[in-house]
Amino acid sequence: MFKTKKTLLVTAILGGSLLFQGFGFNDMFDKVKDFSKFSKPGDLTPKEIMETMTGGVLSTDMITKAFKEALKIGVEKAVDTLGQEGGFLDNPATRIPLPAPFSTMETGIRAAGGGKMIDDFVRSMNRAAAKAAPQTAGIFVASIDKMSFNDAADILMMDGSPATDYFAEHTRVELKELIRPLVIEAMKENNVYKYYNALSKVANPGIKLFAKGANFMGMAEKLHMDKFVPEKGVNLDDYITQYTIDGIFLMIGMQERLIRTNPVHQTSARLRKVFGSVMP
Repeated sequence: MFKTKKTLLVTAILGGSLLFQGFGFNDMFDKVKDFSKFSKPGDLTPKEIMETMTGGVLSTDMITKAFKEALKIGVEKAVDTLGQEGGFLDNPATRIPLPAPFSTMETGIRAAGGGKMIDDFVRSMNRAAAKAAPQTAGIFVASIDKMSFNDAADILMMDGSPATDYFAEHTRVELKELIRPLVIEAMKENNVYKYYNALSKVANPGIKLFAKGANFMGMAEKLHMDKFVPEKGVNLDDYITQYTIDGIFLMIGMQERLIRTNPVHQTSARLRKVFGSVMP
């Protein structure tokens, strides 16, 4: 896929009129001749291709600034959408579900008349996430400003939302620590602990048996979810914080894909130059 992307990039650069504004025909011809000197163009790095073919029109610095702009737009859209009433709860992609072990016991709890308790608990978790989301915007933006995209040219040619993925990979741990207090405060405001404790009292005998089950804990460990299922129940602070961050990253990624592929969403000269010129 990567070499195919390089071919597409070269084709787009050669055919993109916007990219060659300011270049005369002779200039462009010289660039093509320079590029043809390489015996194995497929082995070139994306940065080398761009430097050779564009004379630095698309520098790594410009690409990095475009990525950061796209991510900031994504953050703004994400927190605005998720911060609305029902922003998490009404979106199947971001809705925070009933955590284990309650989820495995849901049918029995509802059959015993605990349906309202489950609904109240789930609603409170999602409302807490929606309450916290807008407050995280500044933290996300500050993290974006500090980022250094060492592989900006590589990221440019990847499919999907690679800038968001890169951002998530390099900032998730730090963001979690910064955002967690905001989520905890929102949880208190939305009575999450109250509903959790009420539900726990009903399900407590089953929770103890469930948490001690070797098979389940082994599976949870493999899925890296064991930290959410301590012996005494659910680590709600981590559980909701993680889902809040995941929901925001999901929405940022959606915005990045729109910016990378849809000219309507390339709302600045920088975005149009970087994404509009080289994206197939």
